[in-house]
Amino acid sequence: MTESRKIDAKQDRTYILGSMPVSKAIWTLAIPTMVAMLIQVVYNMTDTFFIGKLNNPNMVAAIALSMPIFMISQAFGNIFAIGGASFISRMLGKGDRERASEAGSIAFWSALGVSTLVSLIAFIFAEPILIFCGASPNTLQFGKDYLIYMLLGSPFIGMQMALSGLLRSEGATKVSMNGMVIGSILNIILDPIFILGMDLGVAGAALATVIGNVFGFAYNVSFYVRKKGIISISPKNFGFKKDIYAEIFKIGIPASVGMILMSLGFGVSNAFAAGFGDNVVAANGVVMRVTNITVMLTMGLAQGCQPLLGFSYGAKNFKRLVDTIKNAITIGTVMNVAFAIIFYIFADKWISVFINDADVINLGARIIKSRAIVNPIIATQMVLMTSFQALGKSVQSLIISLGRQGLFFIPAIVIFSNVWGLDGFIYALPVADLLTTTLSVILFLFMRKSLHDTSSEMKERVVA
Repeated sequence: MTESRKIDAKQDRTYILGSMPVSKAIWTLAIPTMVAMLIQVVYNMTDTFFIGKLNNPNMVAAIALSMPIFMISQAFGNIFAIGGASFISRMLGKGDRERASEAGSIAFWSALGVSTLVSLIAFIFAEPILIFCGASPNTLQFGKDYLIYMLLGSPFIGMQMALSGLLRSEGATKVSMNGMVIGSILNIILDPIFILGMDLGVAGAALATVIGNVFGFAYNVSFYVRKKGIISISPKNFGFKKDIYAEIFKIGIPASVGMILMSLGFGVSNAFAAGFGDNVVAANGVVMRVTNITVMLTMGLAQGCQPLLGFSYGAKNFKRLVDTIKNAITIGTVMNVAFAIIFYIFADKWISVFINDADVINLGARIIKSRAIVNPIIATQMVLMTSFQALGKSVQSLIISLGRQGLFFIPAIVIFSNVWGLDGFIYALPVADLLTTTLSVILFLFMRKSLHDTSSEMKERVVA
């Protein structure tokens, strides 16, 4: 590719962010991200599918028990993925590419250091953490077998997360999608080979995931090595710049706190599920994988809109900003209503795809129906949370991040499980989602009024 064609590609991404009609820009940016998220869901489900074919509910439960620990490691990489992406898109909206590149380099290399450190700590304390999360003598060794390989590959996964955020921040969502698709397809191919062919069980599932992520990372990093990005991640741009770290942490830490609390929430959920039996842990784990279809698709839609939101805010184009939020919520709600109907009607069929155990299927059907009831409101919650992150609204972002898991879910699951038993356990998350979405809407209405007041002041200055 010639130098002029490289520049044209970069200018085209700037046009998408700043001038393309909102609805078209959303689809252009969000479809690759949604496809990437869908592929990621498929490979996560593939792990559970092939483990389920071993007809050992304890193995399925072990994967669910291991996920909170792995999510904590991911959460620290997420600081730089979301915090870096928010700051970069706002800088690009202002036309400051030099600062955007400095932020990109700082985010990438910091993600490597932090992910490695956190993975090492989690590796050392894996067993006591698994026990805290509800591992029983039947599931503990399976959990350790799965987690060891996942943590060894965690630094690559952390850097892959950071790269995906940086690519989205400059509108290169197709490149981010390709990296995830490469990793996911390789994982899907390796799963049956490692799990069934080589009889590695849960360790095979983890090994396939790590290898897939390494190849996906290699593809994404090559984009910047070939200097095709608007920004750069060159070590030459790296340095301890207090103001850039402050901007990254302002949004990245609330997002990371939300993910850590989500991990803690899953851990508490598994601990209470274990109190009702290992089959409840297995059923809850399968439901989490299945319902992740809508969660990840909606997250892909929201994250696809993130650079458009940040760019519009940086350029002070508030009408385009609000139109983007409205359009994204409408698209996500329609999609989630369709999935809610499918989940509810075919609840038992979804579970039976992954495991042939009557008790697990019945329990899973009850749980998935409770999630389907609130599925339509997930889009509003996720789009608004991403909007707060994209605009650098750290307080609102932190409140919502704390809300779903810390303020609502963990207290709900503790109180509901003790008062109403298994039924209370099943309905704790839907109630938390309802309360979090309500809180998100209230905060957005306040923010929208603030944007309107700012826009009016700008018009008055122009007139003056």
